[in-house]
Amino acid sequence: METPIDAKRDLRRRMRAIRKALPDQAERSEQIWARVQTLPAINDAGVVMVFTSVLGEPITQPFIDWCEAQGKRVVVPEDDPTPDPTIVDVVIVPGTAFTIFGGRLGQGGGFYDRFLSRVRDECLAIGVCFQPQVVDDLPTEPHDVSLDIVVTDSDMFFGAR
Repeated sequence: METPIDAKRDLRRRMRAIRKALPDQAERSEQIWARVQTLPAINDAGVVMVFTSVLGEPITQPFIDWCEAQGKRVVVPEDDPTPDPTIVDVVIVPGTAFTIFGGRLGQGGGFYDRFLSRVRDECLAIGVCFQPQVVDDLPTEPHDVSLDIVVTDSDMFFGAR
């Protein structure tokens, strides 16, 4: 019987290949950020935490630029690996796979699960991904933290956090 750890590893491998193969990532990323920018919590946020994208992830720089133009403080965990979870109003979360109910499969290091377990109750956690990364079910472990919203290039799902 496959363990959750093995199932996660296999799903990460498959999803990384799928997202890297997408030819229109820039256009898909624009569609994701257009949806994210319509959320009232984003417009009301003073501090937004957002990742620096790597190959295969939604391209974040245009969203970071938009946040800064709106006068928001942007926290980038790659620049500051120990951000204060009590000051963040919205966390934009990457991942390799998501469910429509807010489930998330990350890279395997546990950074976002640890961080999200320490944010204020009012902090909104938003997962962003390309539509092919949405799956019906994910292998989970007790430490996995669900998200409030999952935004893709073609839809928006409100999770169960």
